[in-house]
Amino acid sequence: MTSLRLASLLASAVLVAPVSYAVAPAVAAPPSDDRSGVQRAPGTGLGTDSDGDGLADDGDGCPTVASSNPTGCPSAWRKVSLRWLAGEQRLQAQVSSPVSACASRARIKLWLDRTDRADKLLSSNASFDGRRKFKVPGGARYYVTVSPSYSTGVAECGKATSRTVRVPR
Repeated sequence: MTSLRLASLLASAVLVAPVSYAVAPAVAAPPSDDRSGVQRAPGTGLGTDSDGDGLADDGDGCPTVASSNPTGCPSAWRKVSLRWLAGEQRLQAQVSSPVSACASRARIKLWLDRTDRADKLLSSNASFDGRRKFKVPGGARYYVTVSPSYSTGVAECGKATSRTVRVPR
């Protein structure tokens, strides 16, 4: 009976013992299919990687453009400007970017700038040309922000903040 207990203790000790893993060396380039020249996503063995960025095309947001971003799409900067249109008595925000999809229909937030804090007044989409007009009370300071976003299949669009504009009374 003691030999039976000893055997079970030895078996449990073998199961609990730490296991060492061998680390594979880093691969310099993803393996390719010799017949077609199409690169395979590293470590998957499945799916093609047309742009060679390491993401399989079925999970790559931009399969024809290489990028190190998690979505597989390149980053694009954005700029937002705010100006007072005296003739129209309105503020106008203008979003610009080298990628038109990052300016078109961008989400713009209008902020009231106070000395001790900033209050978000509203959030609205820009037009297809990246513009949005706001009717605001006079005698205050305002600025706008654009949050980062992802334009599917095109780019990761960055965030932007305008300068502060004082609206006359």
